[in-house]
Amino acid sequence: MAAYKHWENQQDSVLGWHLLADLAGPDRLERDGNGRPRAQPPGDVSLSHSGGWIAAASAPEGRIGIDVEVERDITSSLVQRCMAPSEHAWLTAAAPGLAQRERFFRLWTAKESYVKATGEGILADLRRIAIDHSSGEPRMAGSESDQWLFTVTRPAPHVWVTVCTERRPALRWLDVESNA
Repeated sequence: MAAYKHWENQQDSVLGWHLLADLAGPDRLERDGNGRPRAQPPGDVSLSHSGGWIAAASAPEGRIGIDVEVERDITSSLVQRCMAPSEHAWLTAAAPGLAQRERFFRLWTAKESYVKATGEGILADLRRIAIDHSSGEPRMAGSESDQWLFTVTRPAPHVWVTVCTERRPALRWLDVESNA
């Protein structure tokens, strides 16, 4: 189990691992070298917790990442450390206060779910990962825009959950007639 400063985070982590074991099967769950939960291929799992909320996700194939965040105050230094220029512009175009905080958490949960899905983790330079919200729903900006799908939900006021899944090409079946 990862080291946490607060007892509540330790408990949320333990409960989250039990949820993942239920989703993936107890004999299919492991940690990679960075401590990220992994299901044995071809599936994947992801875990997040914040402010007493725990979110777990699994995918039967492909990669998946999930992030849950309870809204809190944000600082300008945090925004500068983790937002790409295009995101910063979108964020600051909103009215100060609630609208900016909501935009921040839309971006933050999308970014964090993405770095969990890719395995980069939170140590990645989040400024180089740009999320585009111009269509109303998050999507990757640039060349990876078609590779990842984001789903956003708000299970309660001031709580954000975003799931990032790898888009898998649809299977195409070829009918072959036997000449036998």
